[in-house]
Amino acid sequence: MYFPTSNLNIQNYEIDLQFSADNAYNYTEDQLDIGFRIPGTQERVDCANYFITKFLEIDSNFTYALHNFTVYSTDCQNVLFKLNENKSNIVILGAHYDSRARATKDLTNTSAPVPGANDGASGSAILIELARNFYIMSENLSCQIWFVFFDAEDQGYDLGPGITGWGWCEGSQKFVSEINNFYDSETENFECMILLDMVGGENLKFINEQHSTSSLLDELFAIGRSLGYTDEFPINPISGEIVDDHVAFVNFGIPSADLIIKFWNRNPDWPYHHTTKDNLTYIAKESLETTGKTVEQFIYNNYIDDQNNIYQGNYPWNQDKSLLNLDVVIIITIIIVIAGISIIILIPTTEVTKKNELLDYNII
Repeated sequence: MYFPTSNLNIQNYEIDLQFSADNAYNYTEDQLDIGFRIPGTQERVDCANYFITKFLEIDSNFTYALHNFTVYSTDCQNVLFKLNENKSNIVILGAHYDSRARATKDLTNTSAPVPGANDGASGSAILIELARNFYIMSENLSCQIWFVFFDAEDQGYDLGPGITGWGWCEGSQKFVSEINNFYDSETENFECMILLDMVGGENLKFINEQHSTSSLLDELFAIGRSLGYTDEFPINPISGEIVDDHVAFVNFGIPSADLIIKFWNRNPDWPYHHTTKDNLTYIAKESLETTGKTVEQFIYNNYIDDQNNIYQGNYPWNQDKSLLNLDVVIIITIIIVIAGISIIILIPTTEVTKKNELLDYNII
């Protein structure tokens, strides 16, 4: 098993990070004030329009595209914003904005809708605040940045359906299947994708998400820890495979990482997943700041246009350290055959729960 930050030592690019947790908290609250952002509702439409309004406040000419699609005849919409379109290399920052139609893990009212403060609104709020800061620094950045707000992520089945018949991550799968409509594959290329999901709640502690490209997740953990967020980015994190919006990008061949917490088995650090208590009460500005500044630092480390920048991370993040290299496997096999030795496989003691032992393990 591979654990982030095991080998990577970094020296951050020295810059004053400007991410505002107060702003991100306000953007989270704004989304909850809109109401339940369930696919097919007016509140969902209003939330997409809210994002457009906030980005046009940054720049009245901010480029955006609406990606319309349907799920079982329900109208849905991803929203894409582009910064630094003159750059050919693209970094994607994403979050889902829909809220779950039914609180299927609630102890008293499983048919009620979920407010979705942490599970959706927090990540979307951080994207808005990051866009505000990166816009100010845009002339000094050597990459194009996409901010993608995914619809129809959170309606699949855990202890019951969010919306009957729907799967998880419908919006991101549809977006990736039609991604050629949004970029020129001959002149542009994707560098990486970072997903923010459930990143603003109390007691923030990120996991080692196993679908993520480990070299990219490793670097994010190392940056977070270097900023002093050692509790939020633990040395020996819990591991888990989460079906989330980044998976479609991984399958497309884009290095991707999911910043997400442990939420299954009614985790005592975050017991509000898919319940009516996923509201503003349990949003922490410290968590919003931790996530926002870590991603902000990541962009400056790798894409600040400064000849004096000596930062070295894991770029280009094309290595998944959790997988053994084929040559290594062959060598090990030969050694075993020739020497006739017995190999005892030591299982790490990190808390890892088998997928088939959980009712809601892959639910996001």
